[in-house]
Amino acid sequence: MTPDFEVYVEDDRYSVPSLYLITAPSEARARAIAEEMWRSSDHHVGIELRRNGERIFALGALAPDVAASGGAQEAPSL
Repeated sequence: MTPDFEVYVEDDRYSVPSLYLITAPSEARARAIAEEMWRSSDHHVGIELRRNGERIFALGALAPDVAASGGAQEAPSL
């Protein structure tokens, strides 16, 4: 089975985001997995979920409005 989604995790211990390839039955489940990954470590400062290279979800430092302003963003409630 090939991965359906790409997840980039911005970690304050590394200079570049880590890439994870995940398979999920739906976009909603992929978003939930990405949010779980983001919350799994205090070192994770941002997360971005992509499908076929297109951004579909982002939190924290990788969220579009935050990346432009350099600020922080709280995760939305699911």
